[in-house]
Amino acid sequence: MTDDPALVGPGECHVWSAEAHWAPELMELLDLLDENERARCTGFRHDESRALYLTAHVLARRVVAAQLSIAPRDVVVVPVCKHCDGPDDKGPHGKPTLPGTPLELSLSHSGSRVMVALTTAGPVGVDLEEIVPWQDLLADALSAAEQRELALVPEAGRARAFTRYWARKEAVLKATGDGLMVEPATLTVSAPGLPAELLEWHERPEPHLAVRLEDVDAGEGYRAAVAVVGSGDRVRLVRHEAVPVI
Repeated sequence: MTDDPALVGPGECHVWSAEAHWAPELMELLDLLDENERARCTGFRHDESRALYLTAHVLARRVVAAQLSIAPRDVVVVPVCKHCDGPDDKGPHGKPTLPGTPLELSLSHSGSRVMVALTTAGPVGVDLEEIVPWQDLLADALSAAEQRELALVPEAGRARAFTRYWARKEAVLKATGDGLMVEPATLTVSAPGLPAELLEWHERPEPHLAVRLEDVDAGEGYRAAVAVVGSGDRVRLVRHEAVPVI
C-alpha cells in the first residue's frame, strides 16, 4: 500500500480488498504481526493459505494504524469469542477487537482475495465468498423461506444465488460475534435479487438488535456483504478498490 488508507468518518463503514498471491517477499511482512498471528501464519502447510492469512491481517493492521496514527505493528488486536469462558486449546480465536479504540473491525478471505471492514458505527461483520459449484453447497444452511426462493432460480444461477445468501448470513453472524456457533438456517435474509436485509432470526433471544446489511461488490466470481449492528439510519458504505499489500 503506497498511499495512506482513507480515514473512516462518522456513520461510515469502509471496506478494503486485496489480492493474495504467494510471493517469498510476503514473508517480510511477518514483522508487522503479533506473536500469535505469526505463529498462526507460519503454521499453515500451504503457501496459498499463508498468503491469504498474511495479506488479510497486514491489510487490517495498516488500515487501523492509519486511523490511529501509529505503526501497523503497534496495533493491538484481541480476538474475543463470546462462546468461551476463557483460554482453551484453540488458542486465541473469535471476533477481532481493538481495545481502547472506538473502531470495529472484521476481515474475511476466500479464493485469492481478502476483504477488511472498519467502522465506528457499531459491531461489524464482513464476509467474502468465492462462488463454487452448486454441488458443493450446503442447502441446509438456508431457512425454509430461502430454500423456496432458491428453488425458483434456474439451475445455472443457483451457485451465485446461494453464495449471495451465504455471504449475507455470515456477515450478520460475524457482526453479532456468534459465528457458525449459530445455525445459519435460523436467519432469513432477503432474496438474492433484492437489496440486502435481515428479515427474521428464528429462536434469537429478545431483544433483537437492529442489523444493517449491505452487499459489497467483490468482483467477478465472488459475492460479499457487510453488516453493522446498531440502531439509526443505514451506514454509509465506502468501498475502496483493491489495494496492494506489498
